[in-house]
Amino acid sequence: MVRTFVALLIPEPWIEYLAAVERDLKPLTSGLSWVKPENLHLTVRFLGDLGDSGVRRAGAAVTRGAAEAPAIRASIGGLGAFPNAHRPRVLWAGLGEGAEESKGVARSINDCLKQDGFGPADKPFKPHLTLARVREGATGLDSFRAYRLPRAPASGWLDRVVLMKSDLHPTGSRYTPLLEIRLRKPEL
Repeated sequence: MVRTFVALLIPEPWIEYLAAVERDLKPLTSGLSWVKPENLHLTVRFLGDLGDSGVRRAGAAVTRGAAEAPAIRASIGGLGAFPNAHRPRVLWAGLGEGAEESKGVARSINDCLKQDGFGPADKPFKPHLTLARVREGATGLDSFRAYRLPRAPASGWLDRVVLMKSDLHPTGSRYTPLLEIRLRKPEL
């Protein structure tokens, strides 16, 4: 069985920027499980544990769903939390530019996954980059709420959809791409 999800990958400058944000916030907080910068992505859909045939079916569905999707010009937006800032379980950075377009790509992929027997998505797609998970008894969340993001990097292209394998390890998740689809950039 392969623990599997579908993601939109982000540009390298975004990874470096968000790593710096995490470095700023880590000493001000405790009880948070921070996402390794190299693991930052926009989760389109978590599929769970799949056998070989499920991985193949998911790959075919994701390929069809992404086939006509254009690359997305996007920018990093503000910080937020799920379910809310006062009782957070997940801390995230959102998208500014490109949020609606990313929803369109996610909808197309999820429609194809549903057609291929994966059922509907558990919850609506909300474009965000998970920065940390909040454990019971976490402290310093006021610092997160008060944090002002430094100037974000320039907008960039979200042009890679990946079917990803996730291996859980004591040191954190390790992700391995199983399939990558390049979204087409418009002619400039």
